[in-house]
Amino acid sequence: MKITFVGTSHGVPRATRYGSCFMIESGGATYFVDAGAPVVDIFQHMGRSLDSIRGVFTSHAHSDHTAGIPLLANRMNWYLYKSNCDFFITTQELIDVIHATNSAWEDGDLNPERLRFHIPAEGVVYEDENIKVEYIKTAHTDPSYAILVTERDKRVLFGGDFSQELRKNDMPKEIKEELDLFVCELGHFSFDVLDPYLAECKAKKVFFTHVFPDNQFDDIKNRNGSYPFPLYAPNDGDVVEI
Repeated sequence: MKITFVGTSHGVPRATRYGSCFMIESGGATYFVDAGAPVVDIFQHMGRSLDSIRGVFTSHAHSDHTAGIPLLANRMNWYLYKSNCDFFITTQELIDVIHATNSAWEDGDLNPERLRFHIPAEGVVYEDENIKVEYIKTAHTDPSYAILVTERDKRVLFGGDFSQELRKNDMPKEIKEELDLFVCELGHFSFDVLDPYLAECKAKKVFFTHVFPDNQFDDIKNRNGSYPFPLYAPNDGDVVEI
């Protein structure tokens, strides 16, 4: 499994950071967890074809996690006729907006046979010959989810966003299980709040995105070595092989 950190910013894009967006490559196919970044433009710059995208999985409906999806669906609909993709969008309201945006841009609807929209619930929502995707309820919004992606014996947990100061105790229990990577936000709480959870975490690596305020980047560096696993704050474009 190859993961590219396409967007690593918090709620507002920064000069060098797009909104939350993580690209997974497995078995020659491409998948996205969240798409707050301008995926179409980035793929063009990378020389990649949108036809390789099989699935887009969103953690919640906030724009910094979903803003790239309307244009992606539009281009896959009218420009790339070989595209075949499942979109997991957490609210019907956002699905309606994506369809309405396409109708405003073009004369016609999104092709329901090639571009399939689903409202996810807890549990396994997708599985093909490459990966399995499981949604785990959190409490950042209603609804919101962490997303567990499994490739054979490899397991990566994308936390999405959690409740403010973790007051709703919505850190997934899956962090206490063996994980190859845990991608955790660091914008709604500090390490002082997170420490008890990290003490129980069994991930091999923990990557922090959605970092805010900026002094928390220093905290990540200063805390490295305090846990049985390394801590990283990836930049946009960074790649990790699992």
